[in-house]
Amino acid sequence: MIGGVYGTSLIYDVTDPVHPRLLCRILGTSALLFSGSTFTYLDPQSADLTNIRVHSFANGSDTPAGTLPVWTNKATWHPSGGLVAYSTRLEATSASETTVQVWLFGRSAGIPLFTYRMGAVDCICRFGLPQPVLAASPDGQYLVAGWGFGKGGDPLAVFRLSDRTRVATLDQATTAFWDRTGHRLYLVGYGTDTARVWTPESGISSLAGAGAWTNLAGLSPDGGQVAYTANADPSSIKLRVYVYDMKAGTTRMLVDKLRTQALFVRNGWVWYLEEIACDPMACGAPWGTQPTGKVFALQLSTGTETEVSFGVGENPVMATDQVNWLPFTPGEFWPAT
Repeated sequence: MIGGVYGTSLIYDVTDPVHPRLLCRILGTSALLFSGSTFTYLDPQSADLTNIRVHSFANGSDTPAGTLPVWTNKATWHPSGGLVAYSTRLEATSASETTVQVWLFGRSAGIPLFTYRMGAVDCICRFGLPQPVLAASPDGQYLVAGWGFGKGGDPLAVFRLSDRTRVATLDQATTAFWDRTGHRLYLVGYGTDTARVWTPESGISSLAGAGAWTNLAGLSPDGGQVAYTANADPSSIKLRVYVYDMKAGTTRMLVDKLRTQALFVRNGWVWYLEEIACDPMACGAPWGTQPTGKVFALQLSTGTETEVSFGVGENPVMATDQVNWLPFTPGEFWPAT
């Protein structure tokens, strides 16, 4: 499952990553893949009701799995499928400030955890703004939430779920994501020269051989690698795609061509976009590049780059108009069975 445009999630069968098959579009709400052939999602209905539902690909059924006493489309689940937390936006006190309240999921009602402010933003961002973070650690012990972007906002915070204690405030992190197991949290910081990692046992430390993971960083299914986009030349526009190897502590440029938005679709396979240079005045892109609409797959073991062949209407890349493109983002993978 990858993130698409306008909050849409797209679920693909990537048994053949060069000829994928689109299985489902999930529109504007949070979802989780689990049990090999089902996903669970939020279905907001009214100001005081959001349904939790489970959809099966095996028989097409859509069954209830609980309710929330609020309208929300943002939640995080434990990998086992149990809902851990959700968030709601409070009524704005000013035009430039939004406040989000994070709730732990209880049996009959939410348990308020904390609130944070989303800062004001004035940014023409190449890959859009980073999304607010709300993620439970795979072992179910910790929760990270917040939005480390914008002026006047509150930093990301980590809470221990057993006693609802704040155990870390991540002032320098723009966004964060958990490892596939345990409670190892990867931090991406605005303006820093390297990605970092946080654990409750050791605090914040650097990752040997890591770059800044500047844009749209995401883990491989086995958690051993991170794919991301970065500018190879700060003095000019030279966008490239990279993979960082955790075990080796090395960073690899995948292809020395104008490419963006690398993400893993299987272990050993990444997708990314072809881009072309353009006159900023002519194409309306102030950064001077734009996608062609082609998605490439690369097998890491061979370095072979192949254009992905999608069915009609199944390409995840869409233009909002003739010159503006919205990114797809790293998502989730079917659990091992």
